[in-house]
Amino acid sequence: MIKKSIFILCCFIWCSNIAFAQYGWTEAVVYLKNDKTLIGLATIPMMSDAINLKKEQLKFRTDKKSKKSKYKPEEIDSIVFTITYKERVNKERIKKTRVETFIPIYLNKKQTKMGFAELMIDGPLKLVGRTVAVQSGGSWTPATGAPNSVPVYNPGYMGSHNQVLILKEGETPKMFNQVSLTKSFRKRAMEYFSDCPLLQNKIDTKAYKKEDLQEIVKFYNSSCL
Repeated sequence: MIKKSIFILCCFIWCSNIAFAQYGWTEAVVYLKNDKTLIGLATIPMMSDAINLKKEQLKFRTDKKSKKSKYKPEEIDSIVFTITYKERVNKERIKKTRVETFIPIYLNKKQTKMGFAELMIDGPLKLVGRTVAVQSGGSWTPATGAPNSVPVYNPGYMGSHNQVLILKEGETPKMFNQVSLTKSFRKRAMEYFSDCPLLQNKIDTKAYKKEDLQEIVKFYNSSCL
């Protein structure tokens, strides 16, 4: 009974945290559109998939003790996060870092609402990912039983993201998650890439499948323009 109560409490704490941020305070370099550069710690809010009562903003501070500042997506050119994590290698946990770049994107067809997304593939055609709070669609990894271990939620479709979008300059991003309630991935991809018969053929013959979305975007940039 005690273990069950602790599990529920951990879930509640985790869900409370994801409602506010995709990262905790993380080392970042923020490039503003006014040509200024900010170096310090930053965090991006995680919004709801259904309705967002608040506008997405980047929170920034130069160090843990400094005052927080907020920046709208319209003010930002890009954000480069340096994320530190541990990975098990030959039974040892090795400290590693990775770099993720986030850019502002439009979130609606009228291009009146903006948010942030990770830039996964750059080029004339971009592939970007967002993590939003959803009621379902992810899975829980149970606690390991080790001291201080807690359940971990896995929302992802690609990396840690549960929304993946294709972005062309001057257009609203096109949601391109693996799963759709209306059409198969192949049909959606065939329609979207109708301007490139060579790529259409690769998708139609299943040379490229839904798991190959990153390679599809790379192929489009290299062979379809």
